[in-house]
Amino acid sequence: MMPHSFESILENLPQGIVLLDSANTVTAFNSRALDVLGLPEGALRKGMDIDGLPGTSDCHAAACLRSPTGKPHASQFALPDGRMISLTCAPSREGSWILSYEDISTLIRVEDSLAEQHHRFDAALSNMPHGLCMFDSTKSLILCNASYARMYNLPDRLTQPGTRLADILAYRAEQGNGPADTASYFDVVFEATALGAPASQNIALTDGRIIKITHNPMQNGGYVATHEDVTKTVRLAEELRRHHDQLEVTVRNRTAEVERQARELERMLAQERNINELQRQFVAMASHEFRTPLAIIDAAAQRLLRKGGTVEPEFLSDKAEQIRASVSRIVDLMESILSAERLDTGAIDITYGVCALRSLIRSCCEQQSTISKTHSFMLDVDGLPEFIDADPRTLTQVFTNLLSNAVKYAPGTSEIRIAGWKETGNVKVSISDEGVGIDAEDVPRLFQRYFRARTSTGIAGTGIGLNLVKQIVELHQGSIEVQSARGCGSTFTITLPIKRYDNVPTNNDSAITQAS
Repeated sequence: MMPHSFESILENLPQGIVLLDSANTVTAFNSRALDVLGLPEGALRKGMDIDGLPGTSDCHAAACLRSPTGKPHASQFALPDGRMISLTCAPSREGSWILSYEDISTLIRVEDSLAEQHHRFDAALSNMPHGLCMFDSTKSLILCNASYARMYNLPDRLTQPGTRLADILAYRAEQGNGPADTASYFDVVFEATALGAPASQNIALTDGRIIKITHNPMQNGGYVATHEDVTKTVRLAEELRRHHDQLEVTVRNRTAEVERQARELERMLAQERNINELQRQFVAMASHEFRTPLAIIDAAAQRLLRKGGTVEPEFLSDKAEQIRASVSRIVDLMESILSAERLDTGAIDITYGVCALRSLIRSCCEQQSTISKTHSFMLDVDGLPEFIDADPRTLTQVFTNLLSNAVKYAPGTSEIRIAGWKETGNVKVSISDEGVGIDAEDVPRLFQRYFRARTSTGIAGTGIGLNLVKQIVELHQGSIEVQSARGCGSTFTITLPIKRYDNVPTNNDSAITQAS
């Protein structure tokens, strides 16, 4: 009988134990051996031979190969129920054996699972489209995948564990694919370490590529990094931003153009409304202006008819003068309207030639004297050159209109002053009266077509003459200005070039000043 303590120790062992003597017969065993081998109660007995036990073939082989050093022999075998059993045969110096049985089915399954997971991890690592590398706290390589090596064209010797990062970067610099800015290359490492979380940055390489590097710090001071080639993405984003900026500029320009067109349309509509109003005013004014001389002609004719054959010469002469004056007024009205129309349609051309300006002004004054016997014309034009480059026909219209206005708007005075002089390549001619003058508010609009100043109320006129004068003067590359105040008369001053210069733009801004 074995001591009780020995049996207790044997029963409490986690392995199944069978003790054999030198004759390979069982001398002792524990109940765990029955459990491990899946044997029923009584299948193991003291004194039995071990030939009937599972795995005995391995035991016999171990016995035949008994080592003089007494080293144990380990083997594995499968039970009918599919479990795997590990058997260790340990010889003793006396020639006996200790058989140790252990169920390793679970361990084998775990190892197989780990091997499968390791295989899957290797496959995933090898097939990752992005480069992956792992470095320890000394910046020595732990592992990297094939994509990382291909990305930087690394040789096998630089992909081995223990390779220093400095050696990899030096090789990349030689190959022309290192970081363009080495000073900021490790900024993301410091950022990830400070955050204790992954951090990313885009790194420009010397070969033009853009690599997105994401660092994930490890607790031991090392890190895992992924390298992703984002060159196309970055370029597309930059192109998208450029297109977006261009689109914004285009939208702003189109919006500005639409707003400009809207303002222009509003201006044109306002101008159209203004023209319609001016035309309405002109029709009303023209009807009145034509009605007055026609009424005079009709009244004179009726009086002549009533006189019958007894018409005194003086009476006849007076009525004839009234009729002639009225007809002349109608002709003047028609000529103003036709001249304005010809200007609008471009039918009036300036025909430059030698213009005897002094003679032309004197002629216009003499003609006006025969019409307006109530006024005298004081001429001071000796300072003018004898000839200038101009169109005598249209300038005659200009001075005739201004002289006529001077007479018409100065009914209470008798003197009209005309002065002319030279000034820096130009001639200036002023026509002054001491008539009703013009309100300060009306001066800026004086040259608009159909506009009539408030001081012209009750005085015949169409509002066309001064507009016609301004356009003819500007076609001569000249300008006209007026100085006037209510009750103080008016002075119109014309400036004309002495010599005509080709390609000189027409001055569209008349100088208009107001007397203080």
